[in-house]
Amino acid sequence: MCFCSWRCACWWKSENGCPDGGNQLIRFAKRLIGFAACIVVALVLVRFGPTLWVRIFGGGNTQWISERFSETLREKNELVVYEVEITGQETVSQDAWLLGTVQKVEMPYTFQMSFTVDLSQAVVSAGEGLVEVRLPSPSPAYPRLTVQENEVKKSDWLYPLTPERYAQIQQETEERLFAQCSENEEYRAGAWGVTVRNVESLFQSVLEQSGWGNGCSIRVVRDDSLRPEAVEESAA
Repeated sequence: MCFCSWRCACWWKSENGCPDGGNQLIRFAKRLIGFAACIVVALVLVRFGPTLWVRIFGGGNTQWISERFSETLREKNELVVYEVEITGQETVSQDAWLLGTVQKVEMPYTFQMSFTVDLSQAVVSAGEGLVEVRLPSPSPAYPRLTVQENEVKKSDWLYPLTPERYAQIQQETEERLFAQCSENEEYRAGAWGVTVRNVESLFQSVLEQSGWGNGCSIRVVRDDSLRPEAVEESAA
């Protein structure tokens, strides 16, 4: 074959798909694009797979949401739902026979305490489009008595007030106020109302993050059998 014939044959093969540098580059680009597409699909499935599954197949969405919400409650653990603050004055006197009042203390104070809910005790169950959360009643906690020392009046010239006795008066006042506020029905009702609203708001956040919007509803039920002391008594 002459030189001219060889040039023509090679040109004909290139025009009809003869392997050359250009075709190899195209094939490599196609493979690279396919590999990148697989990575994107895998990332989407990891991030949105559970939600897509329950959206496509249905039925399990409420169960999945309840499990997510139960995890959220455990992560939150303790929730402070209500704060109480009262001011007053504690008056304590000591009388002696024939002498009358030999010691008197007038102690202005501010008392604060909280009501908390132990979310780790929550029991979450799923029904048809409904998630039920059972919680113990809010518990009184964190009593704090603050005395306005610059306004305290002491009359103890016959029977001096010792630091130990003064500290005892403060402790007894704090314990008495804590007991009174803990049993106050108005405070307890207010604490439970805030508990329900906070749990509902937290549930709505979980729904929005999962992409379900208003796909499920929630019911919050008070169950004092879940209180730690009640659990211990039943176990005993």
